[in-house]
Amino acid sequence: MTGVPLVEFPRDRSIGSADHEIKFAVPASAADPLRAWVSSVCRPDAAHPPARVWTVYFDTPGLSLLSEKIDSDYLKTKVRVRWYGAIDGRASPVFAEVKQRVGIRRDKTRVELDVTPAELERLPLHEARWPALLATLRAAVPTLPARLAPVLCLSYTRHRFVDPAVPARLGIDSDIRVTEVNTTMIHGHVPVGLDHAVFEYKGRLFDLPPHLRPIVRFGARRQAFSKYLACYQAVSALVL
Repeated sequence: MTGVPLVEFPRDRSIGSADHEIKFAVPASAADPLRAWVSSVCRPDAAHPPARVWTVYFDTPGLSLLSEKIDSDYLKTKVRVRWYGAIDGRASPVFAEVKQRVGIRRDKTRVELDVTPAELERLPLHEARWPALLATLRAAVPTLPARLAPVLCLSYTRHRFVDPAVPARLGIDSDIRVTEVNTTMIHGHVPVGLDHAVFEYKGRLFDLPPHLRPIVRFGARRQAFSKYLACYQAVSALVL
């Protein structure tokens, strides 16, 4: 994992939300024009400046969490370690998170870890220290699956916005790349980039408000886009 300058991020010990999340896949080539258009109808999120995001996804030896997504199970769980890359050089906290879905409802629990991004950037994904990082998260969410280990690391650039018309948060994730895989869990060659960006809308509505529906002009297609699944498929395709 390549080091990047780091930016401060909110230090909430845990976050839970019942907001609805709507996702759209967007051609990677349309990410910049879409971002410019969204900036004209929404405000940049001053509390969360643009940043590079680094995420390590965890799974069981049989990749049962990935299977939940592939099978479109009613219950879905994602477990990850995440930190935020940088604009102003300040140190970023590292978080362990579990994101759980029951139908359309989502809940997220996040705990801050006593480790620095620099330490993790030097730590290969097959190292035993990675599963140990989930101990605090397990204490908060005892139902986490057993024998979780890192599968892959990805990074992307995130721009956040606030919708002033309808209380909601928006995000555009672009330049999504797999930077490392745990070869004891999956096979594949890295780095590899995705050919899609992701537009996310998080709020109380079940659909986009009318003033945001023109995103379809940028090739946006509503779908249950999973970065973990898409990156797994991209890496696996290289060795078929």
